[in-house]
Amino acid sequence: MDWTRARAILLVAFTVVNLLLAFSLWGPKGDLATAEPTARWQLVQLQDRLDERGLLLPSGIALPATPGPMYFLRVEFRPHPGKRVHASEPSEGIVSASDVRYRHDPSTRETVFEPVDPRSTPAPDLADRLALRAAAEQYLRSHGLLPAGAQLSGVFRRESGGAMVEYVPVYDGLPVYSGYVRVYFSERGVVRVVQHWVEPVGFKEGAPKAVRPAAEALLRLAGHLEQESKHVRTIVDVRLGYYSGPSVTVSAAGEISAWETVPVWRITLDNGLVYYVNAFNGELES
Repeated sequence: MDWTRARAILLVAFTVVNLLLAFSLWGPKGDLATAEPTARWQLVQLQDRLDERGLLLPSGIALPATPGPMYFLRVEFRPHPGKRVHASEPSEGIVSASDVRYRHDPSTRETVFEPVDPRSTPAPDLADRLALRAAAEQYLRSHGLLPAGAQLSGVFRRESGGAMVEYVPVYDGLPVYSGYVRVYFSERGVVRVVQHWVEPVGFKEGAPKAVRPAAEALLRLAGHLEQESKHVRTIVDVRLGYYSGPSVTVSAAGEISAWETVPVWRITLDNGLVYYVNAFNGELES
């Protein structure tokens, strides 16, 4: 046997193995930003990279699959989408509006409804998500504040205490987060209802655009949070939908009533904060 040649082959083999190991540990990790973490090792690698930046992805949180190319979605603002009745116009099954006062915020186009006597509103256990949802829906229906076609978006805890239940419009099976009806609870019951409703009117003409995977959105958010705070946060929900921020939906003159929303990945954290990452370009939406 030619021991000199065998030794040379072994040295080359060990060198190649070491280079591969070094590349896997310290080499560029951009593959997760452009592909689905379908394999177990890819998901673990994603979790490790998020963990390094103070963002935890529990194993029980399933990442949605990346859809095919999508369109921009046009929506129109609806100032009075519910069936609110005035005190002089009682309706069967509808509570008189005399027990609710409301005001409009021209800067955000929100309408805020507040019970005259909060003690008269349902006060569910703030830790019981099902009870909160039932109480919110009952309150909205009894006051004619639940728009047709509204879908539950989520039940969120608030850092300041209390909870919030949100309903949003839906188009083509996906939630449209630019419109909402939010019911805020404290230990006393319903504190207020905030309404900013839009109606989807159809996709924008033109070619659809490719959608970036949810994994990339998580990495983008992790990098943003790493610069903002050193606190460790946990991801509790990741969903695909449509959204455009207030700076787009509201003009200074308050005259624009229609605009375009973009596909987004909505990421909810354990502290109740919600972030929207543009699914076309990967940027955070305000």
